[in-house]
Amino acid sequence: MTTATLSPSAHAQGPATAADFWNLDPEYRDLLLNLINIHVVSELYGGDCFERSILRAPTPELKMRMAKTVMEEYGHHVRYRKLMDELGLDWEEYARSKGHLSTFDTPMESWADQAVFLALVDRAAAHQFRHFVQSGYEPFRQAAQDTLKEEYGHVGLGMDAVKQLLETPEGRAEVEKATTKWLQVGLQSFGSDNSRKNERYRHFGIKQDTNENMRAAYWQQVRAFITEDWGIALPEDFREIWSPSATDDTERAY
Repeated sequence: MTTATLSPSAHAQGPATAADFWNLDPEYRDLLLNLINIHVVSELYGGDCFERSILRAPTPELKMRMAKTVMEEYGHHVRYRKLMDELGLDWEEYARSKGHLSTFDTPMESWADQAVFLALVDRAAAHQFRHFVQSGYEPFRQAAQDTLKEEYGHVGLGMDAVKQLLETPEGRAEVEKATTKWLQVGLQSFGSDNSRKNERYRHFGIKQDTNENMRAAYWQQVRAFITEDWGIALPEDFREIWSPSATDDTERAY
């Protein structure tokens, strides 16, 4: 891991409201709109993907929690749409130009898939949102704060569901298979090392660290509980299960 770059950029934008938006630096506006649009599109798509897991959940209690998670995914879509509405922008027009995050390209085929996705991939999203809550654009910062709280709840559901699955040999085998699958997705979701877009996000204070450093911190965290709590062996270096060269640094990553 390279040395962290957590200090605010000298070019970080100070507090601004929707009334200030069109007076902000044009590049800063474009970067904010890119992130807002990512969530308008991807939270809706993710809600559609997750909806099937309500019936896959094995108990009424887990069905209830999964239904709440799906509701919150659609709520995130509406939340970020409102940020565009208050700027007088047509969210549907913007959405047509944006694909969903590539995290949703991997098929969700079982309850174990859903549980491990929430525990690992939603955790990767939370790592990103911890940066967004420091944004100088107040509407985006507030939306990110509200979303982060709910993402932690989704991670909690995933961890509880995985714990239950690990109680049987069949469930453990499913979790082990899903762990490798979704770890690769979680690692990929940070974007590429030496990303030009990440550099510009850091320039304006929207993010405070490199993709490489965020991914390394994420790996350290998840590897600890997967090996110690889940009892699943993992290599020391994530590059043994996922290659950075495979990272998508297009509009479909943060």
